[in-house]
Amino acid sequence: MEYLKIIILAIVQGLTEFLPVSSSGHLAIAQYLLGVESPGVTLEVFLHFGTFMSVLVIFWKDIIKIIIAFIANFWKLWKYPTVMKENEDFAMAVYILLSMIPAGIVGLLFEEQITGLFDNIVMVGIALLVTGVVLFLTQWAQKVKRPLKGWSALLMGLAQAFAIIPGISRSGSTVSTGMFLGMPREKVAKFSFLMALPLIFGATLMKGKEALATEGFAWAGIIVGTITAFLFGYFAVKWLLKAIIKGKLYMFGYYCLALGFLAIIFG
Repeated sequence: MEYLKIIILAIVQGLTEFLPVSSSGHLAIAQYLLGVESPGVTLEVFLHFGTFMSVLVIFWKDIIKIIIAFIANFWKLWKYPTVMKENEDFAMAVYILLSMIPAGIVGLLFEEQITGLFDNIVMVGIALLVTGVVLFLTQWAQKVKRPLKGWSALLMGLAQAFAIIPGISRSGSTVSTGMFLGMPREKVAKFSFLMALPLIFGATLMKGKEALATEGFAWAGIIVGTITAFLFGYFAVKWLLKAIIKGKLYMFGYYCLALGFLAIIFG
């Protein structure tokens, strides 16, 4: 694949993986309207790895504390309520695990059906319209500052599961759900990014095995794509964090609505 096409795909992946505009929807539209080829398993794995690293770099301190707290307190699970109250980092680890359940189930049961949706641009456009409406409604989300709980983590995980559909934004769905539940914007934003990391890492490992078994490695192109995805992913996460904290998440709704209508018209 030409370097220009690799860079285009890496920019699209890096910017849209975490912005609330659906990376899968953008990649499907880019391949359909712009004539950009599918990146292939190997490149796709490394593009996701680049965006994974961007979040890892931004939240590395939080991630280390959460991992250490989980390992140190795992044997106290039988004291679940008490430990959760005493250690916020351990509670976050448990909530992340809870949030993974819905997406894991949906991914295992409906992977083939969902993959087929990438070829239906009209359906991608409809999904983008849904994303746009949800984002637009966040400007009226209640601000009661409820704490993150197990049930709210599961609801955000359910929203994340729906985002497997191309055109439904993962970050948009999870952050919007947290805001509708009345949770503080900054906490919602951080949890939304952290809950995505295990799924992205797991998907990267699974696809990585497939890539090693089926494709060769054009290392120059892969390195360029990975670095590009990392840089634009880093920028996107920083931008989105500011937008969420300022209550400007709904602004992305206009973009999703416009892109959704375009996808339906040209699809």
